[in-house]
Amino acid sequence: MENRRAKDLAVAVAALGMTSLATQVILLREFVSVFQGNELVIGVVLAGWMMLTGAGAFLGRFSAPLAGRSFVPAAALACSGVLPPATVLLLRTMRNIVFTAGSMVGILQALAASLVILAPFCLLSGFLFTFFVHLISSIEGENRTASVYAWESLGATAGGAVFTFALATFLETFQTLFILLLIDLGVALFLAWKARAAVAAASVLLLMGAAIAALLTDRVDTWTRRFLFPGQEIVYFRDTPYGNLTVTRQGGESCFFENSILMCSTNDVTPNEESVHYCMVQRPSPHRVLLIAGGISGTTTEILKYGVQRVDYVEINPWIIGIGRKFTTALEDSRISVIGGDARMYVRSTENRYDAALINLPDPATAQLNRFYTLEFFGDLKHVLNDSAVVSISLLPAAEYQGNEARRLTSILYMTLQRVFAHVLIVPGERNYFLASDGPLDIGIARLIDRRAVSTLYVNHFYLDDNLIASRSAEITSAIDTSAVLNRDFTPVCYYRQLAYWLSYFGFYPGPWLLTAGFALLLLLGRFSAVGAGVFAGGFAASTVEIVLLVSFQVLCGSLFQMTGIVITAFMGGLAAGTLLAGRIVRRPGIDNFIVVQFALSGVCLLLPIVLLWLQRMISHPLLVQCVITAFSFAAAVLTGIEFAIATRVRRGGTTEVASELYGLDLFGSALGALFISVYAIPLFGLISVSVLAGVVSAGGGVLSLRVRKRYEAHA
Repeated sequence: MENRRAKDLAVAVAALGMTSLATQVILLREFVSVFQGNELVIGVVLAGWMMLTGAGAFLGRFSAPLAGRSFVPAAALACSGVLPPATVLLLRTMRNIVFTAGSMVGILQALAASLVILAPFCLLSGFLFTFFVHLISSIEGENRTASVYAWESLGATAGGAVFTFALATFLETFQTLFILLLIDLGVALFLAWKARAAVAAASVLLLMGAAIAALLTDRVDTWTRRFLFPGQEIVYFRDTPYGNLTVTRQGGESCFFENSILMCSTNDVTPNEESVHYCMVQRPSPHRVLLIAGGISGTTTEILKYGVQRVDYVEINPWIIGIGRKFTTALEDSRISVIGGDARMYVRSTENRYDAALINLPDPATAQLNRFYTLEFFGDLKHVLNDSAVVSISLLPAAEYQGNEARRLTSILYMTLQRVFAHVLIVPGERNYFLASDGPLDIGIARLIDRRAVSTLYVNHFYLDDNLIASRSAEITSAIDTSAVLNRDFTPVCYYRQLAYWLSYFGFYPGPWLLTAGFALLLLLGRFSAVGAGVFAGGFAASTVEIVLLVSFQVLCGSLFQMTGIVITAFMGGLAAGTLLAGRIVRRPGIDNFIVVQFALSGVCLLLPIVLLWLQRMISHPLLVQCVITAFSFAAAVLTGIEFAIATRVRRGGTTEVASELYGLDLFGSALGALFISVYAIPLFGLISVSVLAGVVSAGGGVLSLRVRKRYEAHA
């Protein structure tokens, strides 16, 4: 960009990109926390975000009349900075007003809420992209769609890097949002001053004063979070890289929440005793115990009743360990060794051997949790167990009648355990506890407790009837489908079935909805050019690659939260690099170049399964895995950026029309990929098959462009 004013506006575009990406990450975290969600909620919100932004880009076609008003860029950027904190404020305060406090929110309700809440910011963000393209192109006298796309991506890269490595670690949500607001207002003030818009400059200064005052008071987070926990005193909360943690107190009892989901509470005896004694009582003298998660709830106290020599408690989130030490006495005994880090990585690397392993995790409702229910994990775990050691893992609330989805989920876990261990026993309690061992297992829990003379309040013959437990266990076991597919790292069927089980609460099944949405989008594509359809396919493929890489890292190496920012930042940097390099690499952009890049992106997708299988053998080197995944994300994004830049030259039409169509279709393709791939295809088909699917879609875009190649050459 040669014109001085165009360069000033490019800074505004970069600020918009930075705000958009940081806000996206923050709001995704907020929606998961407020709606007690999983990847399904993430996929729905992310898809809604991209579709609304794409719709805003299409509405940007009508932005031309605003280009002549000098105050508009400053006012628009100020609005884009004000809306994110207003959105989070609305989300937190309205959750328990619109929906019953403590209730689960259905997926359609979450979708409707997200569309309403996200609409102002996303529509404005998409609209401003097209507006800035029109304005900068008018100043420069040529189509600058690719340049604006590059500057937005550069801003998003900077925003992702700053948020990932600084703001998310040290600041609360509203502190981060107010800092972003001040950056936007600073750029807006600069634009207003350059445009000599005195009223706009004065308004921006007033907003800056209000933002600084709110930032210094540091009370907004505390005040708004109270709406999420009505009737409870909040004694601690923190946004950690692993999710939000909140500790509340009510009636002398402390409750510990992660992303608004109750992890445990003090004085809750039954789950603590069931999760420990069903397993521990199976062997006469367990000396060393591995406890995966749940150590702050009081399970450690129950384990120590067996006179064990050592308890190795592994917890990936160090902040959970911190609140455990601060608000409980569960970790004070010297026999408890607290280990911070991913349990799967610990199991692969430790030389210790255990007599019992207690996996005290929630149901596999997320890809991260599912990795502790897989054949690969159980195989790794067996290598650190002594002969006849016992493993305990629980699933689903126990019920007299199991529906189809519950039976399928139970069958998958049972058959996966049975592939590794000689004996598997289901003990029904408040949850169904699966005990697995190469040694014999006994269903007579009350009898064993009496024989060992272990002091318990609930797990004893006063409350448990061994005959009734044996009868219920036999009934559940008899319903097992012995042909059930095994749950594996790259084929997470447990995760899929858990999602289906969760959705069955609301009578909602995503398949027909996704097929209908996909069919509607295909019909919509028929109204656009072949190049536009190719950009749509490229957006779908790129989004799929990004999601597959993120889930693969989670499966192989554990926590995804920190890595999400790294991969997204690398991806946005790749988009910027590809868009900027396109003009240097491709001197005379044409339809042939577009087709080549389309097939190259397809080749990257088809190469991904080979890379994933190789990384699975390199999991003992997590840094190498992280570097390869980051580099692959960057490479895929470079091709996507080059494709978009070429498309802006090949697609004929006015600048505003081209920008709105291509940017909108790119986002719509990414939205479909985010929704369909993350919440349906990966759990059902696995990572390898999904990578191939993305390659086929991208190749389909190339084939479509081949069919109209001569038409584009004739108009070149």
